[in-house]
Formats: sequence, structure tokens, C-alpha cells
Amino acid sequence: MIVYEYPFNELVRSMLRLEYLFARFNHFIRSDDPELHHNAISMLFDLGDIGARGDIKSLLLKEFERQKYALNGLKSSQKVDQEALGQTLAEIDLVASKINQSSGRPNQIITESEWLNAIRTRLNIPGGTSPIDLPSYHAWKNSPSSERRQLLENFVSPLLPWQDACQLFLRLLRQSGEAKDVVAHSGAFQQAPSGKVYQLMRIAVEDDTLYSEISANKYLLSVRFLQSDRDRKAQPVTKDVSFKLTLCQF
Repeated sequence: MIVYEYPFNELVRSMLRLEYLFARFNHFIRSDDPELHHNAISMLFDLGDIGARGDIKSLLLKEFERQKYALNGLKSSQKVDQEALGQTLAEIDLVASKINQSSGRPNQIITESEWLNAIRTRLNIPGGTSPIDLPSYHAWKNSPSSERRQLLENFVSPLLPWQDACQLFLRLLRQSGEAKDVVAHSGAFQQAPSGKVYQLMRIAVEDDTLYSEISANKYLLSVRFLQSDRDRKAQPVTKDVSFKLTLCQF
């Protein structure tokens, strides 16, 4: 199954982007290949830019408080695993505390590094990070992989609370929805939200030759499937498409 997700607000959008960036960074840093460590360097800048947003931090802490309030209301329910509930509440407290304690700018060590700034300014120039342009960077890429990895870990360390936070936030949000089997007739599907305020829509489809275009507002949720074509413009699907729809709201 291929899953496509649509965020309904800026907080969820930022958490999805962080999840994507951390997954790529962690994949690249595990390798010993200097070219993959080069890719990890470029991920650092994006991670730092999102992690430094004060508005996202405020929204995230408020959302964790709202989730705690909702979960605390389940403490008297016999249908809920109270041990698992307690563990989740403790996890929220721990993650929120780490985010709240990250005073200042978590990307400060990145933005204040002259070495990193020199790399960043040349990333958008074709061939701008070549040995003739950045000999110090060339020397680093030829240093032992353990030293390269250690430096990358030092730079990303202040941002790790954000990795834990986005993983927990998205796990709880995704678990709040229940997947339903639906059909997009002639490749199109629409549904009224019925007054509910959702945070995330998930579309799961088996056919890897299709992809979904999703749009939504408070009046209508809309999904349209297109046939993937790498050589020509994608064409709207005209057949019925079965897929799983999950609407998440915590």
C-alpha cells in the first residue's frame, strides 16, 4: 500500500516535513559514503530552519496539552488499557518538557558555523561545492567516516527533541483515525466533513501506477487519482479506484 497524507493545518504540515527530513538525515548519516554525508549536510539546514520556528513550538506545546487533557479523560474508562495510557501520558510529558526547555534557537550551532555557512551559500550554485570552490569541505569528505559522522551528530544534537516530538505527535494523530474502505468512482471521490475539524487525511492505495491529488476545506474533502507517467503529463483516472481513507483528529 502506498500512503498519501494531507495536513489540515500548519502544525501537522511542519511535523510531516520534519519526519521526512529526519528520516532522510538518519538514512544518510548511517552510511560511510562521503557523498551521502554531503546529503546529510543539506538536510541539516532544512531541519534547523523548521526547528527554529517559534510559532511551531508554541502550537506543538499547546497541542500536547490538549492531547493530555483528552487522554486524562480516559483514566476512568474500563475499556482503556490504563498501563498503556499512563505510558503515553508520561511520554507526552517528557517530550513536551524537552521541547519547552530548548531555550534560544536550536539551530544556533548550525547558523553560527562559518564552515557550514560557506557550504550553504554554495549549495544552490551548480557544482558550487566542488573541491576547487570549497577545499576545506573536500578535505572533510576525505576524512575518516567516524569523524564525519561525529561532526554531523554534534550539529543535529540540539534538534533531536524535535525528532522525538514529531514522532510522538504523528503516532498519536495517526492512531486516532480508523481506516475505511471507499471507492473513487471514475477516479474521483468527495465527502463533506459533517462539521468535524480534522487534522490529517490519509489515503492508502495498492496500485503504484496511481497517485492522488488531495484538496480539502471545511465544506468538502476531495480526492482525485491520476495515472503516473514519467514521460508525459499525468492523465486523470477514469476507472473506479478502491482505497482506504483515514480521517484523523485527536
